[in-house]
Amino acid sequence: MHLHSLPEEHRDTYRAFLSYAFNPEGGPHWDDDSLPDPEIYYPRGLYDDSAGVSVDDLDSSTLEAVCAFYDFTARVRGAWHPLPGISAVASPPDTRRQGHIATMLDELLEEFRASGRYLSALWPFKYEFYRRFGWATTNNYAKTTVPPEELTAVSPDVSGEFVRLDADDWERLDAVYTEWATEDLALDRTEGWWRHRVFRGWQADPYIYGWERDGDLRGYVIYRVKGDWDSRTMHVMELASVDTDARRHLLRFLRDHDSQVDSVVLEREHEETRLIDDLTDPRAATVEIKPGPMVRIVDVSAALEAVSFPTNAESDIVIDVADDRCPWNDGAFRVAVANGSASVEPTDADADVRVEIGALSQLLIGSRTVAELARTDYLTVHNPVAVEGLQAVFTERDIFFREGF
Repeated sequence: MHLHSLPEEHRDTYRAFLSYAFNPEGGPHWDDDSLPDPEIYYPRGLYDDSAGVSVDDLDSSTLEAVCAFYDFTARVRGAWHPLPGISAVASPPDTRRQGHIATMLDELLEEFRASGRYLSALWPFKYEFYRRFGWATTNNYAKTTVPPEELTAVSPDVSGEFVRLDADDWERLDAVYTEWATEDLALDRTEGWWRHRVFRGWQADPYIYGWERDGDLRGYVIYRVKGDWDSRTMHVMELASVDTDARRHLLRFLRDHDSQVDSVVLEREHEETRLIDDLTDPRAATVEIKPGPMVRIVDVSAALEAVSFPTNAESDIVIDVADDRCPWNDGAFRVAVANGSASVEPTDADADVRVEIGALSQLLIGSRTVAELARTDYLTVHNPVAVEGLQAVFTERDIFFREGF
């Protein structure tokens, strides 16, 4: 079994795998034209090439499983880094439970490492499944459901202007997004991502409206309306604003749909966003906290040496990493940090701490603290003196990975 780039002539089989995996009730059709940002989207296929045929002679009948990745760039500890997002992991029912997905993921991680991509991310269909392969949750997010009329409490007097936006306005939206999405793991969105992902949907394209003041775009909202005449819901995928004033005007825009929809659902907002606190009747809203995507270090040495650490942090720690999928990560490393950067070398010295790869991934991006993980089975402290240095290096960060893929 080997993972290969998927040739164009095998796309029909690829689409059939995805359709059965993600939309079995909808039949065997998959609209390949809806693929987000094809310029950064790379399909892969796991082929049974045991017969010894060359890559050029691979037949789609030997395709056992498929996947793809988006070649994202994301902010990690304040700087931009490659963060491929794994997607479309699927296999037909007749090849399941034979280890093909595990083989495919292992080979994909090898490809990432060889190409200098030292981190990876994905949205899991089941968290426990991908946790076994070393991925760990990045952040939680808030899903808020509220009757539109309740938004009167946060709606200012009418001013400015609402405008309908299309894909050719992507640069205007990107300027707002850049000022708004300042958290770590925010993506550096490409023009293709805006055009093919933000302005398009798998089943229906969303509405996108912006709020302007004196011709200056200050915020935008992306939403769809679902339901029928008896009951409709406005689903807001993104509500972005450069300041509180712009956000309140966008909420006014949502409020003004009270004659059309029964409820407004803010699908995915930062966990710290507390709309419920500003409502006249907080009980009218329902807030659900849900787990977000997952992250994994692909190459420990490369990742630790690439990211920036606090400039005032100094430490010299031996970290024993447990990674049963990537042998190049599985072992002890001496991590010396000074002046905001780390040098990493394999070592036979006694470890100060032992950490599982998913937990180390969370420490690296700053989504969990050393103290939190030390209370779990994922991080074991052998030398308590080293904990202070570990905490100084792996500081907690404001994390929010908002993209769906």
